[in-house]
Amino acid sequence: MAYKSRPDYERVLARLHIDRIVAGLGLAPRGVHLVIVPPTSDAGVWEDEGFLALRDLASARQLDVHDLVDDTANEVLISVSKLKPGCGIDVGLSASNAAAFLIFAAASDANHPTVALADGIIEAEFSVELVVEAAARFERAISHAEAKTLIGMPWRRRRLALLSPRPIEETRRLHMEVSEAEAEAQAKEAEAKNKASPRNVPDVRPLEELFGYGAAKDWGMELKKDIADWSAGCIAWTDVDNAVLLSGPPGCGKTTFASALAKSLDAHFVIGGYAAWISNGEGHQGDLIKAMRASFNEARACAPSVILIDEADAFVARGSIGHGRSDEWMRGVVNALLECTDGALEREGVIVIGAANNVTGIDQALRRSGRLDRHIELGLPDAGDRVSILEQHLGTELPLLSVVRDRSAGMSGADLERAAREARRLARRHGVTVNIKHVLKCLPKRERRTKDEIHALAVHEAAHAVVAAALGFKVLEVVISKDRTEDGIAGVAIIKHREGHHDAGWFVDRIAQLLAGVAAERMVFGGHAEGCVADLAEASNTAAYMLSSLGMGNTLVSDGHRDAISLVQARSFDPPLRRRIDDILQDQLSRAQAILEQNWCALDEVAQLLRLRGRLDGSEVHEAFDAYRPQPQQLSLAI
Repeated sequence: MAYKSRPDYERVLARLHIDRIVAGLGLAPRGVHLVIVPPTSDAGVWEDEGFLALRDLASARQLDVHDLVDDTANEVLISVSKLKPGCGIDVGLSASNAAAFLIFAAASDANHPTVALADGIIEAEFSVELVVEAAARFERAISHAEAKTLIGMPWRRRRLALLSPRPIEETRRLHMEVSEAEAEAQAKEAEAKNKASPRNVPDVRPLEELFGYGAAKDWGMELKKDIADWSAGCIAWTDVDNAVLLSGPPGCGKTTFASALAKSLDAHFVIGGYAAWISNGEGHQGDLIKAMRASFNEARACAPSVILIDEADAFVARGSIGHGRSDEWMRGVVNALLECTDGALEREGVIVIGAANNVTGIDQALRRSGRLDRHIELGLPDAGDRVSILEQHLGTELPLLSVVRDRSAGMSGADLERAAREARRLARRHGVTVNIKHVLKCLPKRERRTKDEIHALAVHEAAHAVVAAALGFKVLEVVISKDRTEDGIAGVAIIKHREGHHDAGWFVDRIAQLLAGVAAERMVFGGHAEGCVADLAEASNTAAYMLSSLGMGNTLVSDGHRDAISLVQARSFDPPLRRRIDDILQDQLSRAQAILEQNWCALDEVAQLLRLRGRLDGSEVHEAFDAYRPQPQQLSLAI
C-alpha cells in the first residue's frame, strides 16, 4: 500500500478493510458485490481507496491499471464505484468490461429494489485489530478499548482524535459536547430561517389540472420528472432543463402557469420582475438590484423553488434605449440579472421562468444557453380548452357546447375564469345552481360586423393568401372574424414561408406578401384602412433588417440589429435609411398589385368564400389559385 503523499487516518483504515474484502473474493472474482460501509465512515473515501487497491493489485501482477486484465480471460478484473442515492446498482455497469464489480454504499442508500440483484452483499464492520494497526501506522499506540471508542466516532472526528495528543476518551467526550452544541445551533438556524422566509407553495391547482398550455405544459411535466430524479441524486442539476421564457398576450396565463408549476413540484414560489424590484426603496438602481438579488437568494435558500421574472421584456437590450444615461442605467440592471441567472451551480434547485408579452426587445444574453434559453409562446386557448376551463371553474359540465365555443372565441384563460366567477355570483343571487343561462350572460356579447366590413376583411386576407401562393409560400389557413371581438383581431392569413436560403429575393417576396392586403384595398376600395398598420410595420422592419443589418442595400455596413425596437430606432434616426426603406416598400406594393391583377379570378373566388364561410383551409386557396391562374378576368368583387 503505497501513497505519493501522507494519507489521513480514515483512508488507511478503509484501505486495510478493502484489502481484506478483495482477498476474500479470490483470484478470479465474478459478479456484483455491494459493500455497505460502516455507519461512521464515508462511502466516497472507500470508493477512492478501492481504486487505489485496484491499482496496487495491478502493479503486483504487472498489469496496466487502466486495463487490469486477466492474462487468460482478457477482461477487467474488478470495477470500483459508489452507489448513488436513489439509484440502482445497475447504473453505470454497462460502461465497464469488468468481470466483477465492487460497489460501495452507505446503509441509507442501499435500499433500492435492485440491491436484491447483487451476487453478494458485504456489510463491512470495523475490525478492532485493523483500527489498532491503522493507528500504529501513524505512530500512535492505542488499546482495544480506545479502538472501540474510535469506531463509534464519526470519521472526521475520528481523525482528529487520533492526531490530537490528548487521550482518545477525552476527545470523545468533547465530541459529544460539540455535537450537542452543533445540533442546537442548527435547530436555531432552521427555526430562524423558517420564520424569516417560510416556504411558499402556492395554494392553486397543479399544472396537471390546467388546460390550454400545450407545449408549456409538456415542458413542465418533463421538468417534474427531472426534479424527482435530481432530488433522488440520480442526475446533476446541469441535466435539468431548469429555465424557460414564456411569451404571449396579457391574460394568457403566464403567471398562472408559473404558480401551478410550483404547486406540481411542491416548490417555493417567488415572484419578481422589473416593477416589483424597482418598487423597493426609492427607485434607485441600487435598490432595484438589491431587491433582485434578495429574490434569487430567497429562491436558493428555499430550493427547490420557482422564481418568476415578470415583465421580462422590460430588460431591454443594452445600448438600445438611445440615451446615454438611460442606457448606462439599464446596462447595470441587465448585468445584475445576467449574474443572478447565470450557471447551473449558482442557482442549483432554482427554476427560472421569464414572462413577457413580446420577446423581441429582450437583451439577447438573457436568452443564451444556461439562462432563458428555451422559448415557448402561449396562445389563446382553443375551443375545446375554453370549454374545459369554464367547466373547471364552474365545477359543472356545460350543455350547448357549440354556443359556448362560439361566444368564448378570443377569450384568454383569465377572461374565462372571470366569466365563471360572474356566472356563479349570478346563480347565488337567484338562489339556484349555476347553469348555461348564467354562463351565456357573462360571455361577451358578439356584435356582428356590417356587410361592408366583412367584405373588406375578406378582400384583405384573400390578397395575402393569393400573393403568398403566387410567390411559392404555403398557405395553411385563412380566417376572418364576422363579429367584433375585444382583442381587436379581425382576420389572419397563416403562411408558411419558404425554407432554405434567405437572400434578398426571399425578403422582398416576404415584403410583397405583407403588402398584398394594402394593394388589394387600394385596388378595390380606392385606398387602404387602419387595419393595415401591422402589415406596414412588419414590412418596414423587414426592409430595415435587410438594409441596416444584412447589408443588402448600397452598403455592407451592419448594425447587427434583429429586434423590432432596434430596427424602429435605426430608421427613426437615419432619414436616408427611411427613404431607402420606402423605395423598397413602394416597389413591392406595385409588385403585389401586379400579381393580384394577374390573378383576379383566384382573388375573387377566395374573397367570396371567406365572406360566406369565415374560414378557408390553405389547400382551398391553392386550388383556387391553380384553377384560375391561366385565365385572368375582370374582378367584380361586388357585395
